[in-house]
Amino acid sequence: MRRRGVPIRAHRRALRAAVAWVSVFAALIACTLVAVPAPYVATVAAAGASGGPCALPRTRAHHSEGTDSWDSAYPRPRKSLDAVMVFLSFPDSGPLLGAGEVAADYNPATSRFFDRASYGRFSLRIHAVRRWFRMPAASSSYEIRRDWDAGRRSRYLHDAIAAADGGVDFSAYDMVYLVADPHAPGVDSDATKVVNLAEPIHADGTVVRRLVTLFENHPPDRNVLAHETGHVFDLPDLYYRPPAGSHADWDTHVGDWDLMGSQFGLAPDPFAWHKWRLGWLTQGQVRCVPRTGTSWHELTPLEVPGGTKLLVLRTGPDSALAIEARAALGNDAGLCTQGVLLYRVRSDLQSGDGPVEVLDAHPKTSACLGTSVYPPLANAPLGLGDSYVFGRTHITVTNRTRDGAWSVRVSDV
Repeated sequence: MRRRGVPIRAHRRALRAAVAWVSVFAALIACTLVAVPAPYVATVAAAGASGGPCALPRTRAHHSEGTDSWDSAYPRPRKSLDAVMVFLSFPDSGPLLGAGEVAADYNPATSRFFDRASYGRFSLRIHAVRRWFRMPAASSSYEIRRDWDAGRRSRYLHDAIAAADGGVDFSAYDMVYLVADPHAPGVDSDATKVVNLAEPIHADGTVVRRLVTLFENHPPDRNVLAHETGHVFDLPDLYYRPPAGSHADWDTHVGDWDLMGSQFGLAPDPFAWHKWRLGWLTQGQVRCVPRTGTSWHELTPLEVPGGTKLLVLRTGPDSALAIEARAALGNDAGLCTQGVLLYRVRSDLQSGDGPVEVLDAHPKTSACLGTSVYPPLANAPLGLGDSYVFGRTHITVTNRTRDGAWSVRVSDV
């Protein structure tokens, strides 16, 4: 499920800015520029596509961040997958837009996002059926909402597949997107999500177990379909969902980083950890770094092909420290702070429980107050000369090359 379907408002920006100046996170910051590299001491191993000594085990947690195996219940985004986009109208409201106009809200932007994120290794082919399929009941009768009654949701899904079955061969597609008329009175834009069916729907001799249900306004939230498609690929929600009645911020875990946190973020490109899980990083682009000794590395920006993308330090049976470089390029063109990003990963925490947590290298300051979803983490990356202490491990950025690569030293205290 995506985060709240509401845009950022000015009063929330002001609140975040105020909180940023009084919040102090548990990080030790030292600014040290190392002119001459120390000798290489530690043994560094290539992780391979999804394994190696730094791979976390997949656990029973929903959308576990484990990298040692792939859950075959989910399609793996390698080479290409085909998705059908079906448009649903209701008898209580005639569509104000053509199906093709609504299709343009989502594509080609979503396909281009995945093409850039995967370095061209994956193609999402969205086939929009450019007509409205009429549902048998009024939109209000389904009582569509974020935390939807299971019975009414099941009726909606069965009605939708039945309505479209005469015009769609569901056996020809790997994924199904159900798009409701954005102007129907009973459509709640906060209800967009992926539905995993315990009892699948059978259509055209195929079994439909997982559907993306879109109840967006026109135009929709930015990157919302890419976010939901991430769930189809077994990626978790990275935002924090506060308890009912709480005014806590939804973006405290990862801020703008990775669209599985916020589809509004300035840096929606998936974390290198997710690109590793999905098979978009090649052997040798992920380096397993031991926690003892000293090692030197060069990280190329995540947003461009080639080079080392991810350093991983195992910190426990189900946890690791991840290190990558981010730049204002590609999917992250709107990024306002570049550098070496650190985050903690846990494979034993389920979707929505904080399986990824960005570490703030500058906890006493904020950035991008007018554009960031969470300014306290907008300047989280290490810059040139910055260091961060994580347990007994020191991470120091010692150089930035002319072509944009970052030199990083990792050593134990």
